[in-house]
Amino acid sequence: MTSPVIPVYKPDLGGNERRYVLECLDSTWISSLGAFIPKFEAAVAAVTGARHAIAVCNGTVALHLALHCLDLGAGDEVIVPTFTYIASVNTIAQTGARPVFADARPSDWNIDPDDAARLITPRTKAILLVHLYGAACDMTALTALSARHGLHLVEDCAEALGTTREGRHVGTYGIAGTFSFFGN
Repeated sequence: MTSPVIPVYKPDLGGNERRYVLECLDSTWISSLGAFIPKFEAAVAAVTGARHAIAVCNGTVALHLALHCLDLGAGDEVIVPTFTYIASVNTIAQTGARPVFADARPSDWNIDPDDAARLITPRTKAILLVHLYGAACDMTALTALSARHGLHLVEDCAEALGTTREGRHVGTYGIAGTFSFFGN
């Protein structure tokens, strides 16, 4: 007996999607360049209210690029929540910095700003927060904490496109916000 296949998601190509996919294939621009990349970037910037949006191949690469641009390296520390996807931690390690784990709050499973504050040392350079399952982190507390200590604030918004807090889209509070379009 075979097990049933339960897909993470099933693409819906019922509207203009099929026409757009075929247009990409016919133009031979199926990645990296072509007419749809700037349209996509402009649409993401418009939806989030960000000044700029840059498309890369996936959310992990977006996180790595954001952290790489902060010039993190050996001896640096980045605070990250204990409850997250491994990409958040791997991208910190890829820079040579050390991840420092802050507890998640039982109320929303997001990073606990009070625990993050207790973990700050002279080596701490950034906080990489994760807006988990579409729930926004406590951005009032986290932006104040990062400003008070001169820390970079990077937002992992892989599961939070469309999420706002106090009328502002997540991903626009810190120095960088990254998104993903994986099925979950």
